[in-house]
Amino acid sequence: MKKTTIAAVMFTLLAGAAPLLVSQELNCTVTVNMESIQSAQRGYLRTFAQDIERYMNNTKFSAEDLDGEKIQCSLDIFFSSATSDNRYVTQIAVSSQRPIYIGNDKSDRTTLVIRILDNKWSFTYTPNQRMNHDEMIFDPLTGFLDFYAYLIIGYDLETYVPMSGSACFQKALNTVQLASNSSVAQDWQQSSASYTKYGITDELTSVKYNGFRTAFNNYHFDGIDLLATEKQKGLDNMLAAIESINEIRIRQNSSSVVVKQFFDAKFREIAEAFQSYPDRSVYEKLSNFDQEHRSTYQEWKAK
Repeated sequence: MKKTTIAAVMFTLLAGAAPLLVSQELNCTVTVNMESIQSAQRGYLRTFAQDIERYMNNTKFSAEDLDGEKIQCSLDIFFSSATSDNRYVTQIAVSSQRPIYIGNDKSDRTTLVIRILDNKWSFTYTPNQRMNHDEMIFDPLTGFLDFYAYLIIGYDLETYVPMSGSACFQKALNTVQLASNSSVAQDWQQSSASYTKYGITDELTSVKYNGFRTAFNNYHFDGIDLLATEKQKGLDNMLAAIESINEIRIRQNSSSVVVKQFFDAKFREIAEAFQSYPDRSVYEKLSNFDQEHRSTYQEWKAK
């Protein structure tokens, strides 16, 4: 789908027109690692990856019509414990990407949109378990998947049109609120951890972070997508967006979840993109903006 078509579709949605429910939004790949649980328990999980993929890829999570385009994403699930009554605890790495454009056409390159490591997913699962999507009832298995589907779709939309992921982010927040009254409430509540599901949705739905969301769009639509045709302008726009994101962290919250997640996903891409920037001091700026990944920026500065 052409970039102009995506923008036109998103504009229609923002204008309030009723979208067509044409297709599901995700093309999700699921991998599982069961090395930490006993071999006898692994047999109960023989169809787990396929069941999760089927749910993610066959469920319509939002009202958006992406003209048949599906968002490429992945879930890497690491089982840490299992019990005889089919209760499991896992860690999960969630990532999504979208094409980089040259003009209105997709290139063969992609940009990582989100990369999140969630340290705890607790649920009950039985082989070939039926999984239903219900926005009004929280289930520890499907509710967790719904939450990340909303984030993936919302973030993807916002790489094309600023603020266009609002409906998805609100759904993610609604899921957090439902989960807070469930048997796994402690996994969804606010805490001092650097990443929490509460924290990311609280920020994404707060007007205080609208500047972050606008800069996030500028980084992609006016930055990354411009590098092939107007490289210097694209880099300047990327730098301006990164500076704005850093200002959000300084002004709002030095431990901002969305800012941390942005840099965790983008630091390698940023470091490589600015290798040809005429002012090499840009790497000092980047190092100050994103001190957690300073060593990577300094490595690229030396090349």
